[in-house]
Amino acid sequence: MKNMQNQELTPVSSYFNLRPVVFDVLSFERHGFRNENKEIKTEFGLSYGIKKLTDTNYCVTLRATATRKEEYTATVQISGYCDFDTALPEEADTQTLLKENVLAILFPYIRSQMTLLTAQPEVEPIVWPVMNILEMLKKADE
Repeated sequence: MKNMQNQELTPVSSYFNLRPVVFDVLSFERHGFRNENKEIKTEFGLSYGIKKLTDTNYCVTLRATATRKEEYTATVQISGYCDFDTALPEEADTQTLLKENVLAILFPYIRSQMTLLTAQPEVEPIVWPVMNILEMLKKADE
């Protein structure tokens, strides 16, 4: 491993600023009590949206749901507001930049909040492993 302790690090600027990042929805709806039946699986859903606000401003939203039949439905939705640098190269694809970068930034917040939301009495908490969100979305798009 290269030691960079005494080297001067030059910041590399990004094409966009991400601020603010806010949770839009945090919802836990109980439908019944905990069921120990191992055959009942928790169903997961993940969706995203990209909304153009102005020529250089976008809102990227990521939504995750977890439903356990006759137990609960948990929903977490987060939005990140992006300002693009006006010096964005002409060949740059803003949709790809937003999808590949902002969604990857937002997903760990979704993972963490879903765990907190489902850490309730009589509920087995959802603890998602580290996942490649971009690969998941590519497969979903196919």
